[in-house]
Amino acid sequence: MNSRKFRKTKKHTGRNIIIVLLSLVVLLGLIAFGAVMLERKVISTKMDSVVSKIVPDTSSLTETSSGTTSEVKSATPSAIANQLNENTDSIVSQSQGLIDQAQATSDENGVTYTLKSSKLNKTTVNAALLTNGDQVETIANQALEAMKNAGISQPKLKINVTDAQGNIIKTLSYTK
Repeated sequence: MNSRKFRKTKKHTGRNIIIVLLSLVVLLGLIAFGAVMLERKVISTKMDSVVSKIVPDTSSLTETSSGTTSEVKSATPSAIANQLNENTDSIVSQSQGLIDQAQATSDENGVTYTLKSSKLNKTTVNAALLTNGDQVETIANQALEAMKNAGISQPKLKINVTDAQGNIIKTLSYTK
């Protein structure tokens, strides 16, 4: 009978471990979400400088009654390709080592931009597009609008991301 008095109550260690693990997962999720949002903020602030390197004299802001709007000036596909090729060093340096080489070519309807990288693979390109694809699309739309304003009826922008051997990792095609 005395043994019941001295019996220790069981602690729920299994439940405590699960609570700690769930808390850790939630904390890591919040940190990852914050990092993605911070990266998006940094990229959106740099977007104007990237656009200015792609389309010559691309945007001038005018104030309207509903707020600021962007007017895109005209640029032919060859002018856009020349602007991209002139700013290759700057674009490669802004990629922080992810892009090794960039080359733009043009035809009568659009621009093909080839980015070579020894560090990117299909997974990293898809992850980058998942988090920042809307900024890439905004830049592409501004380039397409500039070509359309220059008189190109169906402008096209094609971005090829290739590995160091020239094999295509991802192709992005935009038309207006």
